[in-house]
Amino acid sequence: MIEVTVNEFDLMFIELVRVGLSEETMELRERAIKNVKHDVVADRIDKLMRKLGPEWRSDPANSEFIQWVAMTAGQRTEAAFEFSETGKRYEAKNERKLNIAEQIGRKIFLSIKDEKFEGVQSRGGVLEQVREEAKAEKISGARDKDVIREVWNTYRGVVHLGMALEYCGNNPEQGLNVLHLVEEFRRCLSENCPRGTKVPYVDPEEQISFLYISKLWGPRFGNRGLTFDVD
Repeated sequence: MIEVTVNEFDLMFIELVRVGLSEETMELRERAIKNVKHDVVADRIDKLMRKLGPEWRSDPANSEFIQWVAMTAGQRTEAAFEFSETGKRYEAKNERKLNIAEQIGRKIFLSIKDEKFEGVQSRGGVLEQVREEAKAEKISGARDKDVIREVWNTYRGVVHLGMALEYCGNNPEQGLNVLHLVEEFRRCLSENCPRGTKVPYVDPEEQISFLYISKLWGPRFGNRGLTFDVD
């Protein structure tokens, strides 16, 4: 299992993290998430500079930080370009695939909660249900059984983030902690098996786990939480 740490500032960009998860391999997803974190740092730097102004930037006490900003600017520029390419792939094809996979994840979650524990690829199982719904609603990309199977196999380890974001978006009055819900969905999919089997719906080794770690008390240069690195 891959673990990704998320702090207070990363949470403001969590929708972009989901876009990063739309990449088709774990290697590309990890790279995309790192690029989002660079964007988070760039945003914090921009707000800091705007707030404190030129006098703060020229203060010798802040010279180490200003030097670091200059030395690492290239990393943030490169990250922004790379993530723009991720965004293009997302808009062209990967958003649709991720949406389909998240819908499969939601149906599995409901099947577990209803204690049905339906199969995924079996006759009348979850994939077939989603495919029939797609046919009825004329949704492209989900009407071919081989395509929908491939989509689930590609994205099943990351659907829990999008599932949680959608639920929180649809139920704002509940004031839910999105990362707690992400973890609930992740564990539900990886700790339960279709009825009559001992293989979980999603192998935990295929999943990304999001861990909250506060950065409010990290190194500061006139700005709480701005650190020197991207973890």
